[in-house]
Amino acid sequence: MNCYLGIDVSKGYSDFIIINESLESVEPAIQLDDTARGHQVLETWLKEIIIRHHISKIYAGVESTGGFENNWFSCLSKLSKTLPVQISRLNPSVVKNAARANLETQVTDALSAKNIAAYLVRYHDQVDYNQPENVYKSFRSLHNHITLLTKQRTQLINELKQLLYACFPELQRFCKTSIPQWTLSLLVKYPTAKKLSKAKLSSIIKIKGISESKAAVLLKNAKKSVASRSYTIDGFLISSMGTEIIHKKKSIDKLKKQLVDSCQGEEVKRLETIKGIGAYSAASIMIQIEDITRFPSPKQLASYFGLHPTIRESGDKKSVSRMSKAGRPAVRALLFMCANSAVIYDEHFKTIYANQRAKGKAHKQAIGVVMHKMLRVIWGVLHNKTNYNPEVDQENQRKTESIETNLISNIKHKRRLQNYDKNAPISRVANKKRKIHQHAQASNAEQIRALADAP
Repeated sequence: MNCYLGIDVSKGYSDFIIINESLESVEPAIQLDDTARGHQVLETWLKEIIIRHHISKIYAGVESTGGFENNWFSCLSKLSKTLPVQISRLNPSVVKNAARANLETQVTDALSAKNIAAYLVRYHDQVDYNQPENVYKSFRSLHNHITLLTKQRTQLINELKQLLYACFPELQRFCKTSIPQWTLSLLVKYPTAKKLSKAKLSSIIKIKGISESKAAVLLKNAKKSVASRSYTIDGFLISSMGTEIIHKKKSIDKLKKQLVDSCQGEEVKRLETIKGIGAYSAASIMIQIEDITRFPSPKQLASYFGLHPTIRESGDKKSVSRMSKAGRPAVRALLFMCANSAVIYDEHFKTIYANQRAKGKAHKQAIGVVMHKMLRVIWGVLHNKTNYNPEVDQENQRKTESIETNLISNIKHKRRLQNYDKNAPISRVANKKRKIHQHAQASNAEQIRALADAP
């Protein structure tokens, strides 16, 4: 007899329940702490149940809960060497949707564990129980920490800019996009216009990045500053914030170097062959993808990261196709920067970008198309285990040139049993669409994006 173990993980403890293929509980639910004693009790409990109920195999499932499930997953993975147990990580959203489909509305830890076990029974063929530990996954904590420090640094910069407007507004002209390193060094030593106005020119030019002519301009502006605030506490705060921003920049650079040096592999090297993707970006992308075999097609990879186009059409209503943005934002942020570089240095991506701009798309819309294309190229490079070759993608584009024609043919195919009836009680919008289709044989297909460069 095969049984299914559902594990609902909480911080510090978990609920366990075993059911059979008829969705009946084999044993009442138990709750164990995530300690050495709790893991030992779990092993003993499983051994007793296997003998008592003559179980030939136990399929276990645990939801991905931000790392809280790792200890239990590791424990059951080790037990699989001595017991007939197999463990799989599950996407919480699919388990939740499956429970909703079966009208499960109540939520308790024990019921959640049973829903996980029931999902294993219903979708047994779709669950992957052979999930080896991926080398890239181990770097996720480091990558998340770098992302956190980057966000904190950006927040500090924004706060400092706001304070500068009142304490030294003339310095804002040098901080339109970010705050240069020389400006931060200047603010650490001379945080307000009042303090800088009393400084000597010889002292200012000692700061790296400040020439004698620039120092003269800064000194002149400081003496004629219209700053409304020059309190001592403001100077102390600006100096402290400048020091902290410099420190965070050094920490981020150090951690990025550590990530690039440590996160190595064939996949990373192949991604670096794509123009626009550097060493850090390649490592970060692989950390998010982990294993390309998780995604059988480029569409699934694009959907996972929210880069796929969303088209909603129902009756007379049709929304404009937009980027989904339903997946992880980290990869989209990386690809945005990579796409901006690619359209400068790679002729293939540059052509795609130019074509989209010629169709009337704004810069960011065209970059979104390049991001989607780049992710498809990433899938091809990793899936085929080859370096980037733009000619391969160009050939694939030529094979899909007739997609829009096929869309129009699909409309005709749906109406193969009956032509449009002028007496049909349709809406004004539908009537307009039919007239366009009849006269121009184009319907609304011409409004659809060029799917070769989708989204």
